[in-house]
Amino acid sequence: MNQLELLSPAGDLQIFKAVVNVGADAVYFGGDLFGARAYAKNFTMEEAAEAIRYAHIHGARAYLTVNTLLKNTEIERSLYTYLKDYVNAGIDAFIVQDFGVFSFIREYFPDTHIHISTQASLCTKYGAKFFEDLGARRIVTAREISTSEISAIHEYCPDLEIESFIHGALCVCYSGQCLMSSILGGRSGNRGRCAQPCRLPYDAFDDAGNKLNKKGQYILSPKDFCTINHLPEMIEAGVNSFKIEGRMKQLEYATGVVNVYRHYIDEYLYRGAKNYSVSESDIQKLLDYGNRSGFTDLYLHKHNGPEMITFEAPSHKKVEGATVDISEKKKSVDCYIKALKGKDFSIKFISEDGREAIVAGDTVQEAKNKPTTREDIIKAASGLGNTQYVMGNIHVDYDDDIFLPVSAIKNARREAIDILSTSQMVDELPKTVVEFKELKSISNRRTATRSFVSISTAEQLDAVCSSDFVDEIAVPIHLFEKASQVFSGGVYISLPSILREEYVSNITIPDKAAGVIACSYDELGYLNKIDYPLDKVIIDHRLYTFNNRSIKLFKEIGYSLNCIPYELSLKELKHRDNRGSQMIVYSRIPMMITANCTVKNTVGCKKSNDIITIVDRKNESFSVACNCDYCYNTIYNSKKYVAFDLKDELDMLGVTEYRLDFTIENYKETKEVLDAYKGIFIDNKPVHLHDNYTKGHLKRGVE
Repeated sequence: MNQLELLSPAGDLQIFKAVVNVGADAVYFGGDLFGARAYAKNFTMEEAAEAIRYAHIHGARAYLTVNTLLKNTEIERSLYTYLKDYVNAGIDAFIVQDFGVFSFIREYFPDTHIHISTQASLCTKYGAKFFEDLGARRIVTAREISTSEISAIHEYCPDLEIESFIHGALCVCYSGQCLMSSILGGRSGNRGRCAQPCRLPYDAFDDAGNKLNKKGQYILSPKDFCTINHLPEMIEAGVNSFKIEGRMKQLEYATGVVNVYRHYIDEYLYRGAKNYSVSESDIQKLLDYGNRSGFTDLYLHKHNGPEMITFEAPSHKKVEGATVDISEKKKSVDCYIKALKGKDFSIKFISEDGREAIVAGDTVQEAKNKPTTREDIIKAASGLGNTQYVMGNIHVDYDDDIFLPVSAIKNARREAIDILSTSQMVDELPKTVVEFKELKSISNRRTATRSFVSISTAEQLDAVCSSDFVDEIAVPIHLFEKASQVFSGGVYISLPSILREEYVSNITIPDKAAGVIACSYDELGYLNKIDYPLDKVIIDHRLYTFNNRSIKLFKEIGYSLNCIPYELSLKELKHRDNRGSQMIVYSRIPMMITANCTVKNTVGCKKSNDIITIVDRKNESFSVACNCDYCYNTIYNSKKYVAFDLKDELDMLGVTEYRLDFTIENYKETKEVLDAYKGIFIDNKPVHLHDNYTKGHLKRGVE
């Protein structure tokens, strides 16, 4: 078994030091750039360097969150210097979401560890293996997966470190798969600026207009996660690092939660699983530090369920005054001093873990006036108050009639303690830093574009077949046989938005398929496992080829086709490498992909691919579609995304295909969109568009 790690968040330097003092083995924090908590206080470089040193001299590790999507300009102008400063300061690992940032760190900081963020939505052994083969040291699992799924990952990748959340707030959406805050308010969760629309009230209605949410309006708001009762099970499943959520939380929360989990991880290590038991008083402590309508541990054993939802206003309830001792935990050192006449003075410290530091001073002189006494030597050597050490035994070998300046003893003591502290650093060797080379910009050229249509239903297929301009289509697996019979062009398979271990057996790809659209790293890993031809794989928009570094690495691996993500503006797309790219010009933007099922949570599981409507406080309606074949919900935007009237600007981007995504449209809606597209893109005729649509971020972009 690898060493277990209790991993704490820290929103500032005070909290960082405090959680180390109460038992965190490692701390993760954000700097002033590129972290997923842009509104947290975060650390300056000076504070970060102090925090890293503090962690290391106390035997702990420090991880920096670089877990947002980066634009080309950010990577090429700012990322190298930013990361280099942290590498030089001794950072132990970077936590990463962006595939381009992953590539960047591999290239320029090759021996600094990379941890793949939960923002990558990793659910299976296949996604874990995908990143392990590329050099990741650790993955942070999706919050939604069970201990049995974690165990499957560990068995398949026994050398890969597994980090899993154990306590704190839950996103209702698979992390990294949420665009709701971004599309509705311009605050992107993928850029660290989530406005938490899941914490707002919604009413739910069926097709007949019947109100469904009888328990309360907060149907997208999960309770806080608490796994304290299941630590042995998680340890035995293969979790190495136990992660507490909460970089926005206060000192009392962070230290209190760390203190409780530290106790029970130690209990497991000392007593084993059979004697593991959590007291009610400690559960109450965790509740007092903060909770949202209580706790849930549902995901560890079940796919979803209403018992994990607050249904009431999800304020973070806490009891004031719940505190723990955060004083610095000092280590004992023994001291050995030699002060013999005519010989060099020396002072040696030996720490409780056996490390040594010795410093030699000047030659000890014979006393001419008042001699230096044993008590003088002990007093000068014992001044450890501002260090992380306390004096244990002190041994003095000295002559009676010597003179030794007190300042010389103190200086030698300070130097020896500094040496001892430095030797305690977790990673003493300097890390490799490769000279930076800016990636050359791409000049996109106008090209002839094909038309690609993704469909979800049989009636949408009928509408597509009634049109004569579509070059290729993508369909769910269950529609492939019919589509291949009635459509004359290439037929791709659309893989599910999320793949979980129990549904891998549902994935069958006929040899005659033109290719597949892969929506997750789990699917890329699975396709690798079955030796599927990489040149037939389209990297979907959900895999966020946000910058040219990500596109470059995908191409180096063998993936030449991709789909442009939703959050880039036209201005930014001009500098993106769009060769081999699809550009979505029509869709209902998928705002969330959730394991939580709104239908199950309101009226019960029906396994019938229902579509219901949720309505927010501004009376905007969002369709929620169940995918019961793979057990997830998709929440679609209230407005259709249409980029048709930007055709002239889109034509200059050099994309390979324009893509239309149909999801919940009926035949008539599908046909109307196809006809409008044909008029504008094929026939170059003006067509009147429905007024209630959005261009997404093509004009406004995201910060």
